[in-house]
Amino acid sequence: MNGLKVPVSGPVFAAIAVNLIPIVGVILWGWSAFALIFLYWLENVVIGVRTMLSMLVSGVLNRQSSLPAALFFAAFFAVHYGIFCYGPGVFVVLTFGATPEGSSFDLVGAARALFALRPDLIWGLASIVLWQLVIFVLFIAKGEARTASPLDLMGAPYPRIIVLHLTVILGAMLVLGLNQPVLGLAVLAVIKMLFDIAEAKGWQPVRFPRPRRV
Repeated sequence: MNGLKVPVSGPVFAAIAVNLIPIVGVILWGWSAFALIFLYWLENVVIGVRTMLSMLVSGVLNRQSSLPAALFFAAFFAVHYGIFCYGPGVFVVLTFGATPEGSSFDLVGAARALFALRPDLIWGLASIVLWQLVIFVLFIAKGEARTASPLDLMGAPYPRIIVLHLTVILGAMLVLGLNQPVLGLAVLAVIKMLFDIAEAKGWQPVRFPRPRRV
């Protein structure tokens, strides 16, 4: 057998568990549309951090790559990916969270104000970080860190976050169009859960070759 076989049930269970927290937050804790959708936008930031770490690890473990090259691609990725994520973040704040006291373009300030207003959102952010940590551990355990190049990894998250951005935008339209915003938010959270379950079962926007036996 090539590589390390990881049971599918474990990642799928983790995907369900971490996605239940936002659903509970909407139904039981009264999270607003802005809280949930901004939380999902923050997932893009966490994905970016995880991708940069993966690039650096591949620069160390992949013999066909080098750490200096990984550092260069990681820095370029941080700038390009940051610009790519900024626009949707401003859209979310303009649509749901703009206040007279703050600028809609200050996403850091918007995050601070939101978490100060709803401290229980930390559980949602923790679930997102936990899920990305699971993906990062599987990336190393399954041997992909030894076969993926930093250049490949740099482009890997874009298909996923494009889908996530579209989900956020469509979810925003759904929430605004329904007379029952809680139902709209719950539907958005379930769609997000199904997306992560599909990823946990093996779907990847970019697949890397399996490591060869030595």
